[in-house]
Amino acid sequence: MPLLRQVEERVSQTWAANRRRQFSILSRFVTEAERAGGVVREVVDPQAVGFSIAALAKAQGITLCQATDRDLARDVNLEAALIEAGISLAAGPSPDGIVHAGIGVTRATAGVAETGSILLHLDEDEVDARLLSMLPEIHVALLHQDTVVDSLEEGLLLTRYLILRSSLQGRPSYCSWVTGPSRTADIERVLTIGVHGPRQLHIFVLPPTGKGIGS
Repeated sequence: MPLLRQVEERVSQTWAANRRRQFSILSRFVTEAERAGGVVREVVDPQAVGFSIAALAKAQGITLCQATDRDLARDVNLEAALIEAGISLAAGPSPDGIVHAGIGVTRATAGVAETGSILLHLDEDEVDARLLSMLPEIHVALLHQDTVVDSLEEGLLLTRYLILRSSLQGRPSYCSWVTGPSRTADIERVLTIGVHGPRQLHIFVLPPTGKGIGS
């Protein structure tokens, strides 16, 4: 337990220090995430996000979206927006949904400005939630602006804290860093998008939580 408290204190100090530089850190994150091929949108009203996702789905000819849970769908008004657009929604565990969903909507625990990455963390064995960031053609991630850390080192510190916390609570832990859409140049050094995962990554940056990173 002392180790967890020590790491937790360092995470709290990082969050407090980064809050004073939130605008510059977020600006750097947006630049690097877009450089990596992601699409970043800063939003004021979370309830408007559902309509943006619905518009994206309609433009891409997608008929089914899946969100990790109903709370997430409610927070961004996703179900109502999709119904209005004539698009189906699967929320929560749904193996059939994962197979057919064109968009997977998840929560990002944090962002890393230095690399433009997002950190996905689950402290339960939620297979469906993990696959939603991998199998659909489009991955939509919701990220609160005050959970973006500045450096790779700070991102690793947060990852360590999340894993330690889950371990001491006796729960499994799954962490994944995502930087842009899936890409590979294994075949004749030709860059190909979407071979091992989503072809598109859309990050919606939501207003601050006020709770701190790792909460």
